[in-house]
Amino acid sequence: MFNNKKITPYIFVFLAFCVVSSKHIIIYNEEILVALSFLFFVIFVSYYFGNNIKESLDERSSAIQSELQNFLTLKKDCLNELLKEYKKASLSKQILQNLTNFTKLQLKNKSKNSEKALKTIFSQQTSHKLRSLSYANFNLKSKLQQIISDQLLTAVLVKSKKLKTKNNTQNKPELNFTFLKQGVQTLAK
Repeated sequence: MFNNKKITPYIFVFLAFCVVSSKHIIIYNEEILVALSFLFFVIFVSYYFGNNIKESLDERSSAIQSELQNFLTLKKDCLNELLKEYKKASLSKQILQNLTNFTKLQLKNKSKNSEKALKTIFSQQTSHKLRSLSYANFNLKSKLQQIISDQLLTAVLVKSKKLKTKNNTQNKPELNFTFLKQGVQTLAK
């Protein structure tokens, strides 16, 4: 059951311990006894439970490694999503800048166009008012000329009647034609 190869190291350790004890190299006091007890305990545990402890530590190590790998994968995914969002935000910023520039350009164009349209409308309204005033002025001139001609004709006729009556009273049959010519010329104008 026991093999010579298995027992040999234990026998050697036991004999070495006996020699060291007999030569008083190891003095037996509390500290030494506690240290020896701990050393024998560690040897006993590692011999009988070493494989179990090793398997438990290996399982725990693989669990920690899988958790760490899972954490790193999640962190990588999170950073990729964050990078995508950053790219979207920077693209949105660029789009907003382009939209702002486009809007400013359109506002300038609309401002120029509205200014031109306003000038055109003002010019049209002004020319319309001037035409209306011109027609009104023409009508007023016509009426004024008509009134002046009527008044002048009436004045000439009244003056000629007065002259006739004055000439009849003085027995002068002569009529003043120069005055009549001036009146006709004034009417022609």
